[in-house]
Amino acid sequence: MRAEVIIRHAAAEDIAALRDIFVRASLVNEGARELMAAHPEWFAWDDAMLPFTRVAVAGERVVGFASARPDDGFLELEDLFTDPDWMRQGVASALVADIARRGLRIEVSASPDASGFYESAGFVAIGMAETEGGPAPRMCLEAWRGS
Repeated sequence: MRAEVIIRHAAAEDIAALRDIFVRASLVNEGARELMAAHPEWFAWDDAMLPFTRVAVAGERVVGFASARPDDGFLELEDLFTDPDWMRQGVASALVADIARRGLRIEVSASPDASGFYESAGFVAIGMAETEGGPAPRMCLEAWRGS
């Protein structure tokens, strides 16, 4: 990473940065651009996720975030986004490791564009899920693998 990245709980003053990263990171993937054009409502940050969100901060700048909410004995990874200027700098990996420290299994319906990242982070495919954007790999990271 270019600078030291600190992971902390998200705060209300981070919401503008979360919205910005969410949209800009989504636009990096061509398939997401098409979905965003067709369904802009899918690409709106949900303020209700704030209590479940961790942010990666470099200096004073939010450079990524992850939202994982409890769901029947595991954590559902709802969001994992990195500022495009910070991609491939270890931000997403640091956020996944931070969530894994909670000691619960993490599950995600991965976009096909992100499944390679999740595999490299230790997630394994456990099936397919139907999402608003179509079929997506369902993946899992056991707590012991992420600790």
